[in-house]
Amino acid sequence: MDNKLLRKRLEKKLIEENVFWSYDKSSIVIIPDDVLIEKVLLHLDIEDVLSLFLIFPKKEIKKVWQEIVLPREPLYHNINRLYAFLLFDIKHPDRYIRYYKNKHIKSIV
Repeated sequence: MDNKLLRKRLEKKLIEENVFWSYDKSSIVIIPDDVLIEKVLLHLDIEDVLSLFLIFPKKEIKKVWQEIVLPREPLYHNINRLYAFLLFDIKHPDRYIRYYKNKHIKSIV
């Protein structure tokens, strides 16, 4: 499947899931890459998450996960463990998550 078509399919699914409920409807014309990745990671099925890897490089997806999703611990702890192990081949997910959580806290303080 073409990357543009795949991206449009993901965007459509996110809109159908009402993920952008707080956005002005007219502002949803172009969804930035990082927002698309974040919303797919948080709101769609694993099949859709895996399709992200057909559109974006693994490095970019991991960066969004580390900077946006991981700091939301413990709310998304189970999903973070799954992604760490399944998508990013991290051998010790709990240790890795704790490290990034602490790193984020230190950057704020």
